[in-house]
Amino acid sequence: MAVILDLILLTLTGFAGAYVAVYFLPLSLPFRLILSALITMLIVGFARKLIFKPNGGKMSYRKYVTYLIWQGEDCAKNALKSLCADKRDFRDMGEYVTIDDKAVFLWTKYGAISADTMVKFYRTCKSNNISKAYILTTNGDKKTTAFIKNFGDVALIYTNFKPIYNALKKREALPPDSKYKISAKQTLSMILQTAFTRKNGFRFIGVSLLLLAISFVTPFANYYIAIASVNLCFAIACMAISIKNS
Repeated sequence: MAVILDLILLTLTGFAGAYVAVYFLPLSLPFRLILSALITMLIVGFARKLIFKPNGGKMSYRKYVTYLIWQGEDCAKNALKSLCADKRDFRDMGEYVTIDDKAVFLWTKYGAISADTMVKFYRTCKSNNISKAYILTTNGDKKTTAFIKNFGDVALIYTNFKPIYNALKKREALPPDSKYKISAKQTLSMILQTAFTRKNGFRFIGVSLLLLAISFVTPFANYYIAIASVNLCFAIACMAISIKNS
């Protein structure tokens, strides 16, 4: 769903930029719109190949993080254990694991790790004479990173699961990527449910009223009324979908 919204935003941004670029050309409005649409298609097509590159059937990092969150800490521990194999000393200490006498704390949750959780881990390291430890999280927080720097006697290194993901990807040991095809009808429904909300409905009606008010004092009244009408239609769609969901 996030990729779909990114593509929609990219298309709208590209069209707006293309229209501004061709606005000063000696063309009529229909030709400007057509040319802007063609330029937008080229921009979106190029961006899709550049940004949304196929991953060769391998699980993406974002999906791998979601996989870890749903499978839990034991799954992350098993991944680390498989990477260590016979090359490093791996031990499961319950709340954390150790690799060559370095502690590793695994946080596999949607929410950001709390300060209290890190203080508890810090005390555990200190009581076990561990001078260096790693905190691997699926959800980072800059405030938490700054908070960790206040500790002096235990070196806590705050990072994500990207190193583990890259190592598993290199060994071709990532979990199988399950792909479910979403129908066009379901995709359209997801877009409507996300974009046409009651909150956005009030925004559309506010913009519509503002444009109608400006139309009384501008020589381009027809354009403002036309855009206000479009926003009004969006507002009605938002209210209709909100009432249907209620």
